[in-house]
Amino acid sequence: MIKEILDKGIENYKNRISRVKEIYFSVLDKVPEEEGKVWQIKDKALFNEIILNFVTGLDQEKAKGDLMRLYDIAFHKPTQSIIIANKGATLFSLTEKKETPHLLRHIGMCVYNPKIGVEYANVGLVGNVYDNRVVLRIESACTPSFLFGSQRCNCYYQWKNIRQLAASFNKIKALKLKNGDEFESWVQKQFVYDKGRHIYKKDSKTGFVLLHIDSQNGMGSGFTKDEFVFDLSERASMRHRGEYSAEQTYKTTMYGGFTTIGIDGDPRKENGGAGYMITPIIMDFLQVNKNVIMLTNNPLKINAMEKSGYNITRVKSIGAVNIAGATEATQRGSEFNHLDINGTLTSFKEDYKRVKKEIIKLLRGNYEN
Repeated sequence: MIKEILDKGIENYKNRISRVKEIYFSVLDKVPEEEGKVWQIKDKALFNEIILNFVTGLDQEKAKGDLMRLYDIAFHKPTQSIIIANKGATLFSLTEKKETPHLLRHIGMCVYNPKIGVEYANVGLVGNVYDNRVVLRIESACTPSFLFGSQRCNCYYQWKNIRQLAASFNKIKALKLKNGDEFESWVQKQFVYDKGRHIYKKDSKTGFVLLHIDSQNGMGSGFTKDEFVFDLSERASMRHRGEYSAEQTYKTTMYGGFTTIGIDGDPRKENGGAGYMITPIIMDFLQVNKNVIMLTNNPLKINAMEKSGYNITRVKSIGAVNIAGATEATQRGSEFNHLDINGTLTSFKEDYKRVKKEIIKLLRGNYEN
């Protein structure tokens, strides 16, 4: 019985992969030559084929609602990638420590990049990301720090930093309404979706893009040479767990942990830096402002954005480094060539103040401290 179930399941998956390949090549044949990096797929039949056979696996005939009202599908011409995204939902959010109230537009995205495989990301937009310079933080998934509070890296602190910054520049007053339904109704009206743009209705001079790349656990370690990987998230996660074990079992460094399990440190740079292209793909799709304050220490991330036509001003991003994370912080600089990071101890409060001050200076003092 189990053999029959498995055989049927695998055969159905093989058929789906075949259909995905056929649909992808049919999309290539239909891409218009007109200007623009992103082609929005509006053809209903083609849309339905993609939404059914690609990652969403949704059948329009079974759906009670029009799936084109809920999802966007597009083709990114420079990378020849297919993008599937929901049209967004507005969230009333609080930061962890200060509980600063703010509104965030949440968009889930899947990118079929032919040079690497299927990438997944969650995007948060805070404020107006179109009319003025935007602040961007890209965070690769880090389960140990986000889920278990691991202190050996600074990932969670960097993410907490950008969330607090976004909220502090776009703080709102919590409304006093009679019930939850009224409050939710008000929240939903604060962003308007218009032709692929997520327009924030309140006053905001500076927008923030919070990009969490779920499929890049362990610096994109899911990449496999000469293979289109359909499970980058799972593969990267399990390889990252093995890399952690390798460091402690073999008493090696962070880079040595990768080579111990048989992969190069930071495979995102393979295939012409294909793993670093997800950020400009998503930014192009969202149509955000090309002038970007980028919170990063990774020169390869900056390079990918600049090559894609973005004007980048970099601000160092530490988040926090304590004694438990000093070793990995040092190795990020010495083994992975990240800028301005070493074993120097830094508290979250200190780094948050520094980054906020630098952003305010770059924005020419338009904001109060």
